[in-house]
Amino acid sequence: MRLQRILILLTIIILTPLNAFAAGECGLSCCIAGASSSGVTLASRFGISLQYEYSYMKPLREGSTEVTPGYVLDKKFAEGAAEYKAPTEMVMQKYSLIGSYPVTSNFMLIGIVPYVINDMTMRHRIGSMVMDMKMDTVSGIGDALLFAYYTFYQDEPVRPTLRFSGGLGIKTPTGKNNEKDKNGQLYHAMMQPGTGSWDPLFMVNGMVFLDPVWLQANVFYHLTTKGDSGYEFGDQLSADIISRYQMFKYMNIGLEVNGVYAGKDKDHDSRFATNTALLDNTSNTGLFAVYVTPAIQVKIPNTGGSFEIKYQQPVYQSVNGIQQVIDWRILASITWNF
Repeated sequence: MRLQRILILLTIIILTPLNAFAAGECGLSCCIAGASSSGVTLASRFGISLQYEYSYMKPLREGSTEVTPGYVLDKKFAEGAAEYKAPTEMVMQKYSLIGSYPVTSNFMLIGIVPYVINDMTMRHRIGSMVMDMKMDTVSGIGDALLFAYYTFYQDEPVRPTLRFSGGLGIKTPTGKNNEKDKNGQLYHAMMQPGTGSWDPLFMVNGMVFLDPVWLQANVFYHLTTKGDSGYEFGDQLSADIISRYQMFKYMNIGLEVNGVYAGKDKDHDSRFATNTALLDNTSNTGLFAVYVTPAIQVKIPNTGGSFEIKYQQPVYQSVNGIQQVIDWRILASITWNF
């Protein structure tokens, strides 16, 4: 029986494509994967989780080669640009409130409301003059989503050792996507809290528990559509292979492999397009990346509470055009099931 479970899990992993689509290097997949792995989907009456993401972005890549802001500016001026801006550092933070409600023993509703905080510094060159500048912080409620999560099979109603699940969802345009700076110029599309679009979401999930090891595979697909501003992010598909080992009674350690591939964005109405900034050219969107993510999960004794922290490190990144990519990411969550 144990061998059969291992074979089933390996089948899931083999059929999970790592070269997948995602808007940005995480997008909504971090929230969904975090919800499924944190245990909020195991709530018997209802569950609640607060998830925090801190993404530090500094390296610039041309393809898979790291380049400098100076290289980007020199290249654009050699092509005839009179002025140009290249990002030097970006910090993206997101707080996500996640709630789960079991409608039946096999059917659960999951809601996610994010709040985003984005900061960026840029290097601006006009002729021979070069200056570093910091953009104003852009923050606000992001795009909320509602997810219907269904368990197709589990071998036990409580603490299952084998489970297959999936779900459908909808991302709503609750976040603003028309924020402007003090000069009345739109912030870059990737800096906006929301997208202005209604998008369908899909996920499949497999889990097996081989005491003391817990294994899970996720595939998440986000079919993006054009927002009301005319901007359309690339479709999202991501894959996660998640492992947890019960080191002590109330502590698990884990390791994940995460793969994303970002499709190119489209600026249908050219509202965000300029010739003076790297971030405003959609040819500099879309990437393939693989991450390794160690994790620690601590359960609060005799309660439904738990805490988890992850550190995500890219091991491979390849981009279209020239893009700023993630240097490292921290994800932390606290979950309480009732």
